[in-house]
Amino acid sequence: MNFTSRQKIEVQGVFRLLSFVSLGLIFTVIIVGAFLSARGQGLACSDWPLCPTGFSLSPGGEYFIEYVHRIIALIGAVSVYVTTIYSINRFFKARTAATITSIVVSFQIVIGMLVVLSKLQPLIVAVHTGVGVLTLALALLTFILSYPVITGDPDSNKASSEVN
Repeated sequence: MNFTSRQKIEVQGVFRLLSFVSLGLIFTVIIVGAFLSARGQGLACSDWPLCPTGFSLSPGGEYFIEYVHRIIALIGAVSVYVTTIYSINRFFKARTAATITSIVVSFQIVIGMLVVLSKLQPLIVAVHTGVGVLTLALALLTFILSYPVITGDPDSNKASSEVN
């Protein structure tokens, strides 16, 4: 697939936005998770993936913050997957980082389930937190790789060299 210079710049802009949104959502999930943990509400919802009230999401309810955590995590995971899919054919430089991020996010979802089902076993909670930080680092790497590399060779700094 051949792109014009303008199309290549637009592809980079879309990828950069997708990777930034993913990064922001992952950061938010970590912050909300830390808030839940600090308040001692890590098991506010003892069921997975839904709370005992099903899809009922009432602000101020005992499950509200945990629901927010899970919803942001879901949206963040979808954003990471979309970023990866977008990178496969359009943004080769960040493809590996985006793909690894998707794999780690999938692993993190399973660990999150185990955290709930194990009733907050400390080792599983620690692994969940560590994998969350790893996910954030990988999302940051993906975002950084969305920018062109500046070298001493002016011809290699063109946006057109980034996308086929």
